[in-house]
Amino acid sequence: MKKLVDEIDATPSKRIYSSIIADYDLNRSLCELIDNALDCRIRNHNKSQLTVSIQIDTRQQSITVTDNAGGVQRTEFQMLVAPGHTNNSPTDETIGFFGVGSKRAVVAIAQAIRITSRHESGPTYSIELDEPWLKGEQWRMSLYQVDQIAPGTTIIQLDKLRLQLTEESIDLLVEHLRACYALLIKNGDLGLSVGKDTLKELTFENWAFPPQFGPRRYVSTLRTAEGSVVRLSAIAGLTQESSPAEGEYGVYFYCNGRLIARALKSYEVGFTKGVAGLPHPDVSLVRVIVTLSGEAQLMPWNSSKSGINWNHHVFVALRTWLVQVVKDFASLSRRLAGDWPEKVFKYKTGSIEQIDIADLPEVSKSYLPPLPQSRPRYPDVLKKSNDRIAKNKPWVRGLYEGIAAVDVISNQKLEQKNRICLILLDSTLEIGFKEYLVNESGTYYADSQLLTMFKQRHLVDTEVKKYVKLPPDTWKLIAYYHQLRSKLVHERSSAQITDDQLGEFRLVVERVLRKLFRLKFK
Repeated sequence: MKKLVDEIDATPSKRIYSSIIADYDLNRSLCELIDNALDCRIRNHNKSQLTVSIQIDTRQQSITVTDNAGGVQRTEFQMLVAPGHTNNSPTDETIGFFGVGSKRAVVAIAQAIRITSRHESGPTYSIELDEPWLKGEQWRMSLYQVDQIAPGTTIIQLDKLRLQLTEESIDLLVEHLRACYALLIKNGDLGLSVGKDTLKELTFENWAFPPQFGPRRYVSTLRTAEGSVVRLSAIAGLTQESSPAEGEYGVYFYCNGRLIARALKSYEVGFTKGVAGLPHPDVSLVRVIVTLSGEAQLMPWNSSKSGINWNHHVFVALRTWLVQVVKDFASLSRRLAGDWPEKVFKYKTGSIEQIDIADLPEVSKSYLPPLPQSRPRYPDVLKKSNDRIAKNKPWVRGLYEGIAAVDVISNQKLEQKNRICLILLDSTLEIGFKEYLVNESGTYYADSQLLTMFKQRHLVDTEVKKYVKLPPDTWKLIAYYHQLRSKLVHERSSAQITDDQLGEFRLVVERVLRKLFRLKFK
């Protein structure tokens, strides 16, 4: 049975604004207004350069955004305030089509909003949004005809800001805008200014061109079942400088000319164990810049255009290829780590090899030549260099491994690593003296003799001097660093060990072990 009993009013509450502005800040909000101007330019078939001017008054705590995108027609003003309403078609190559961006942007940062627009050379109209309207339940609002402004112009005045404008927040905004719209600024499609400053593009193509392993440009198209096309152009390679502190490595996504995601280092793009590995300074040269163009509904962005929708079918289609590219270039960066100045950074010029991919979803390779051998780990170098000696004299293995342990610890981010290394070096040297006396001197030492001798280090040094001739300066350094080690272990206050001191003592210990056992440390 189906019987009509009533009709339900589904008009949304104004509280919808509160729910859709929660994650909006200054940067994201102003980007929405610029995006809206870019889309308006497309709708108006405006072929000239779009100019957007942002004027910020820190004293009055107000913002004015002006654009020449062509203006809003009288019948379109409803689209500016009604959530979910938009003139953009999902099949246009625009930036927005959800119908919520500009609405939540203005409400997120201001309590008083005035939007004034003149479509081409027609009349100028204006609407105002304020707190009483936002808190009321009535959706209708007044549309005013006002004094004329320049043809094709829209002015958005934001007053009574919900956030505090500071010099720092403005600097961060400028940097964000330069990066977000870099491709459009560079191509001459957008002129963007903040205050009196015209913004220059901030791009991330700082490629290095190591032989055989220069950057690759991948070009492909993705076709949907309905016949729509997404065009892909991506550049992957190693950069001219490492940026582990800033984190400017990883994967970048541009969609329809707009930067959507910057320096991604997540599981979804391959930064995980068993693939590219977890984020680490050794892979901080890797950069992959993915540029997608096509219908707005086919762009894999989230609704605020601040990140990638990992479940979007376009991202799913390109993920296998992308992860392989990230994996291979991360492996290349890691294998060359330690030799970057000579093997990467010095190659500042070259050409980008283009690779055309016919069927992107089926591709699972990066088209790189075989990767170079990894730089041998120092412990492995020591083992290989001293393996023959260790076979005949197994007691030396612990000595060169002690030096290897010092090398590993000294490269860790430990506040007291120098203290640990000094104690380990002195212990290794003392054990080396014992192994020499027992196994190399030709003299038999009873356990009781060794126990008595090694209770006082100077007795050990005196005994070794009977068999081995070392320069007096070497013995002085041995005594000095043993005394320093004793202070670290036995005295109340710990001495600070500098990098230079540690380096000097390590050379002394290696020199002595080389003399006693002919071990190799290079």
